[in-house]
Amino acid sequence: MYDIVLIHPPSIYDFRKRALFAGPIAYTVRESSDQFIIPPIGMFSIADFLERNGYKVLIDNLGERMLSAPSFNVEEHIRKINAKVYGIGLHWVVHSQGALEVARLCKELHPNSTVVLGGLTSTAFHLEIIQKFKFVDAVIRGEAEKPLLDFLNALEKHDKLTPVPNATVRLEDGKIKVGEPKKPELDINQLEFTRLDLLEPKGSFFSTTPPHFSIPVCRGCIYNCVTCGGSSYSYATYLMREKPSFRSPDKICEDIEKLCEQGVKSIFLFQDPRMAGPDYYEKLIKYFRSMDFPLLNITMELFEPANKSYLEKLAGIGIPLTLTISPETGVDEVRISHGRKYSNKELFKTIETCLQIGGPIRLIVFFMLGLANETEETVNETVKLWDKICLMDGGRGRVMFAFGPMILLDPGSLAFDHPEEYGYQLIFKCLEDYIRGMSMPSWHQWISYETKFLNKAKIADLTLKLIELSINLREKYGIYSRLQALKERAYFVLANRIIIREVEEVMKIQDEDEMLMRLQKLRETINNYLSNF
Repeated sequence: MYDIVLIHPPSIYDFRKRALFAGPIAYTVRESSDQFIIPPIGMFSIADFLERNGYKVLIDNLGERMLSAPSFNVEEHIRKINAKVYGIGLHWVVHSQGALEVARLCKELHPNSTVVLGGLTSTAFHLEIIQKFKFVDAVIRGEAEKPLLDFLNALEKHDKLTPVPNATVRLEDGKIKVGEPKKPELDINQLEFTRLDLLEPKGSFFSTTPPHFSIPVCRGCIYNCVTCGGSSYSYATYLMREKPSFRSPDKICEDIEKLCEQGVKSIFLFQDPRMAGPDYYEKLIKYFRSMDFPLLNITMELFEPANKSYLEKLAGIGIPLTLTISPETGVDEVRISHGRKYSNKELFKTIETCLQIGGPIRLIVFFMLGLANETEETVNETVKLWDKICLMDGGRGRVMFAFGPMILLDPGSLAFDHPEEYGYQLIFKCLEDYIRGMSMPSWHQWISYETKFLNKAKIADLTLKLIELSINLREKYGIYSRLQALKERAYFVLANRIIIREVEEVMKIQDEDEMLMRLQKLRETINNYLSNF
């Protein structure tokens, strides 16, 4: 018997039964799959904190279980897990449908248990969840370690749901009580993010080469990127954190040592250390140089272009290093209005410096589609910038561009909370809209917003156009072989153009059974088509 089981759900609960066409989402997140099976790092710190305070805890990666074993019986599995509390993660909005269906199942199979949701998306929609979904007993808002502990302590003491700070609960009489908002009580150094021993199964981290894991530099952000649910605005508004809490360099090194002992060979250090200032990042780099980590790679983020001094210091840590930067667009004005306040000139200076330094540094430059001020013309400018990046690198793989569409707008972001002010129009305005939208069969139906220049159909069309152009450039510069490029175009461009056209026709069918049959037939046809590549 567990005191609490933290469940990481799949994106779409019944993805194994229904005909689903994830399209560019599958193209963008191949490592995590279109079911986003890698749990958010906060699940590990929550589990550790609860265990340290006397609770028996398990992190159950349900999404991975379902994806890795087609015959895996979800109902039987959940029925066998006995727990007083089932905590379902609804951190990323892409899990909306999956999280609520898993919550429903937990309550059906364990009617006397307590079902709790948490995460950024749950926080943004806490009242709607408690008002509309009677199988959810409570939502823990914001950074959940201490509030969830307080909730469990109160539940154990009173043997019933009791209001506590940062919890929204439905009481026994049906009344909804919103606990007072409270600023995070814990410093990030008081948390532990390396408890892989509390996770089952662990394949999502060890099935790749090399085995990988993530460590946060901080909680919070100093930047206000318009569509980000983890921006400075979002942290202050929804998580009551007004400034970042930085993990000390020595704690980060301890984290890496603990992960290496568990077999991890690649670390993603997310959030930009420069946000804490030179003293912090110089101390971190000094620690890295002094440690003998058996790592094959470290990945670090650049939230803005980096100068030569910083890049040279990073190059000296003695471990192969991947840096990522996300200008999102090739047009300065569009980028700056999005919250990334730097120019192409500054971006290219960073690229040139990385190429000059060479050695252990590899740079990946990420781009997106669907920003408020994008037009077809600015998209074309972005493609020209991709070509320039490839030309600078000369096919050596030292600097590469990557592309992924936005598809879903983050709840709690500036763009979601103030869409008109920032140039967006919401299609999905509440959690039910996200669930309903993601219950549709095709990715192009999941697009949750439009902009003042691009409607939903145009975003879908440009997404496929940009994927095709990105594949063409990789083939042109020798990153992809001709055969690989042919296969990528078939999987992610040609197939999806067919899918959009056919799904739109099938959805006109009034008879639901016939419509579902036609969707399954389309899935089989697409699979047969792709099997030739």
